[in-house]
Amino acid sequence: MEIAQDRRLEEAVRERVLAEQERDAARAELSRWDDVNRVSYRQSIRQYLRVVRAENDMQPAVRTSARLLRFKLRNLEFAASHGIGVPDVYRVWPDLTSMELNDLPDRFVLKADGGDSATAVLPLQRIGADSYQLVGQERVFTTAELRLRLAQRSARAQPPFFAEELLVGTDGRAIPNDLKCYMFYGHVGHVLVRRVGRHGVPSTNRLKFVDEHGQEFGRVAEGRRHSRILELPHAWSDTIEAARHLSRAVGLPFCRVDLYETTRGIVLGEITRAPSGGNERFVEHHDEMLGRRWVGAQARLEIDLASGRPAGALFGPHADLHLYPELEGAHPAGSATRAMVDCATWCGEHTSQ
Repeated sequence: MEIAQDRRLEEAVRERVLAEQERDAARAELSRWDDVNRVSYRQSIRQYLRVVRAENDMQPAVRTSARLLRFKLRNLEFAASHGIGVPDVYRVWPDLTSMELNDLPDRFVLKADGGDSATAVLPLQRIGADSYQLVGQERVFTTAELRLRLAQRSARAQPPFFAEELLVGTDGRAIPNDLKCYMFYGHVGHVLVRRVGRHGVPSTNRLKFVDEHGQEFGRVAEGRRHSRILELPHAWSDTIEAARHLSRAVGLPFCRVDLYETTRGIVLGEITRAPSGGNERFVEHHDEMLGRRWVGAQARLEIDLASGRPAGALFGPHADLHLYPELEGAHPAGSATRAMVDCATWCGEHTSQ
């Protein structure tokens, strides 16, 4: 009888301790978000997405820089205007029915202008008449099957569709190492160095997070496979400078600039406004560090706007690509107004830094 009573008492004490621990943890979390001095990348990017969605709901006649950032062809035009290398674009089709692949090189990447990377990016190699193999995989498609694949993902693979150069890494790999630079209006938060094993198979990817000097942060991303053996590109300083330049020119407090080190130098992959849909998780101290970068970037951007910087993305003087040939005046990205500036004023180092 006494043993049973002791067990019940021990259980009651254990439950009370657990309840107090849960209460203390909840209070600490609430205190963190109530503290005006605490910042968070995750909270910042989710608020950012709320604003973009509100803009989409309003359907304004003028598209903001954030809403235009989702269009891949426009990002290529933008990067080329600043003298950053971009892949050659072989063909652009306004819809899937007009997409024909016969006259393309044997190796190319098929993309949708608006869409998620894994969904709307297909690196392909021709292996026969109307027969295309996904690079790094055994899967083979016909043109009709590729059309169907993209059509089935219409919500995340939106026209126009285009074929571009398949870049080759300096080590000869078909898929170069990916350098994903998390940029805060000219400042580096971190760079995700990633090696893709098999396209579209995340479990084969290896990655690490480094600062602007290439120093590793360690295991800062929750649920990600970290690897310390990945090497930095030889053109590391060029990579960082290209990312800084483009992030200032984009005119947003945050964007991710994806670059590749290829046989012909540093080349743009894409520019992303919300990596992983804003769902990435970093350990608390790293999340707070990135949050501080975000706040600082917002402040510097506001200072520049008050000092005369034109709002939105600023195009440079190096190239004047137009990759929406039959869609000019109809597609929102193809017909969007371009503000062109001398990069020395707003895209380089300046007073608000």
